[in-house]
Amino acid sequence: MALCVTSLRSGGLIATYQCQSACPHCLYRGGPGRSPDYIDQGTAAACFAKALSLGAVTMHVGGGEPLADPLGLAGVLAAAAETGMGIEYVETSGAWYDDADEAVELLTELRSMGLGSLLVSMSPMLNGFVPLAKTLGVMAAARAAGVAVFPWQEHFLADLKQFDPETTHPFAAYLHHFGPGYPAAILDRTWIHLGGRAFDLFAPALGRQPVETILAKASPDCLRELSDTSHFHMDLYGDYVPGLCSGLAFRVDDLGAPLDSERYPILTTLAESGIAGLYDYAAALEGYEARTEGYVNKCELCQDIRRHLSERGWFESNELSPPEFYASI
Repeated sequence: MALCVTSLRSGGLIATYQCQSACPHCLYRGGPGRSPDYIDQGTAAACFAKALSLGAVTMHVGGGEPLADPLGLAGVLAAAAETGMGIEYVETSGAWYDDADEAVELLTELRSMGLGSLLVSMSPMLNGFVPLAKTLGVMAAARAAGVAVFPWQEHFLADLKQFDPETTHPFAAYLHHFGPGYPAAILDRTWIHLGGRAFDLFAPALGRQPVETILAKASPDCLRELSDTSHFHMDLYGDYVPGLCSGLAFRVDDLGAPLDSERYPILTTLAESGIAGLYDYAAALEGYEARTEGYVNKCELCQDIRRHLSERGWFESNELSPPEFYASI
């Protein structure tokens, strides 16, 4: 059955993939080395209009770091107002924060343009790049500006307070302090989508299995996952990310109709015959060989297959997008 996304529920707009942080659990492999490209107002409006036509009445704005380009973010908020899309919140790592008064001034201006709520990230993974003092400073500035604060994930605050709030602390410091079981404890405490960099971070807790085991356990197709719109994303390039499968994409314009199998062979193969089909496809056409160390799950195998295809120049279909995702692996 062809992949066809005909309705959308809750999702977000990725304004940029560049971020001052390079968190070891980042699904989209954001970081300072990514392109500074930022979504333009026209593309944002087109994405919002498409999402509205398929049933999504609110979206959030994420990244990367949306506040890395305040003027760009203002354009996104203007596009939301233009199309009638509600903005649930804007995400931030807080890395941009330097001065309380300047932060209040900026957030007050953005509030006048439609910023109602700011999701402020906090985690041991982020603390390797952003001091807790900046995180708390952003939250205080938002409240002073009349912007609601959505702390994510606030339950980590007690862990973060074990360290000096004025400086950063790599994840290794948390392992040393809390013990080698800390990654497994994190997965017990909070939901983290396994994708992007998260495979390497949590592999010691989850273990890796040989490709034969992964293929034997995998579902016969990936249609359900690829069709899931409970937390969808569109990005600055006008792409839709199916099923939170970072590094996979199809054009936002192609939402609402069955995907063309010739234009989207990777997605079609996954939808119809799952990871086993993609594995056979890549092995036969492009000489893919599985890693000896194995994989956390079928999604890590899929990412590795797609990395191999990207190295062989498989960008004509636009499915392996953005190319920088694979260059960062």
